[in-house]
Amino acid sequence: MQINNVLITGVAGFIGSNLLDYLLEKTDWKISGIDNFSTGNIKNIEHRLSDPRFVFINDSTKNLQSLKQYDCVFHLAALPRIQPSFEFVTEHISENLTNSMHLIELMIKENHFPKFVFSSSSAIYGTPKIIPTPETEDIDCLSPYAFQKYEVEKYLELLSTRYPLNYVNLRYFNPYGPRSFNPDNKFNAYSSVVGIFLYRQEIGKTPLVTGDGSQQRDFIHVSDLAKANYLAAINPKILNTAFNIGNGATLSVLELAKCISEKYEFIPKREGESDITFADVTKAKEILGWFPEHDIKDFIKSSIK
Repeated sequence: MQINNVLITGVAGFIGSNLLDYLLEKTDWKISGIDNFSTGNIKNIEHRLSDPRFVFINDSTKNLQSLKQYDCVFHLAALPRIQPSFEFVTEHISENLTNSMHLIELMIKENHFPKFVFSSSSAIYGTPKIIPTPETEDIDCLSPYAFQKYEVEKYLELLSTRYPLNYVNLRYFNPYGPRSFNPDNKFNAYSSVVGIFLYRQEIGKTPLVTGDGSQQRDFIHVSDLAKANYLAAINPKILNTAFNIGNGATLSVLELAKCISEKYEFIPKREGESDITFADVTKAKEILGWFPEHDIKDFIKSSIK
């Protein structure tokens, strides 16, 4: 499959903007990006607005009228927070499920099925029984956010029995990297814990560790996520399947805090969050040809410097 023209939804977000950078540097594709700034930030993409290969659409995904011009859609637009999904349930259903279905309906309506690379989440596993966790692990959603991500996966699976959908679900573990924390985002308290801790360190405050900090997290750098999206898009033989995208190693939240600051505080544990995320990335390595290249401790050291 020849790729010339692609769409990134949620392009001004943390992952979307880093994916935009990666694709502009890696490919000669024409890239359209859409964002309504519900959680994204114009500052994340302003350095790319003058690039002739990039077209920015300031709008919501639900207002897209056609996907006919695109060879691939990277669907990242979402409200990506576990705790707020318990409180703002309808809003999260609209952004995370309904808008995704709108894109799929456009494909069906136009009888045009671009490669659909969906940003899913390891949250769908809940607290898994198998560690490290493979893609075959039982689904056990502990939050509305996780359930919405899994619903999109199931709709893709069910609708692909009737329509020639061509999709790949990338189940991100715990992303970190540049632009992961936006102080203007109303949900910033639920951003990547790496971004939160580094931001608090930057403004002279101590990290706030939830619970006793023993919860283990598999942290994956955003540029490794971008590479996984690219590889999922370009391989025509990879379709209608899911991949774990994690580092394949863990660090406790308390250990993370200690890497950043000698002082830290404890706050109550949050319900609905897994005790451990630890990706088995064997499938991504063997089939996708993808390998993580970044180490979180190196990133922390360079960020603090």
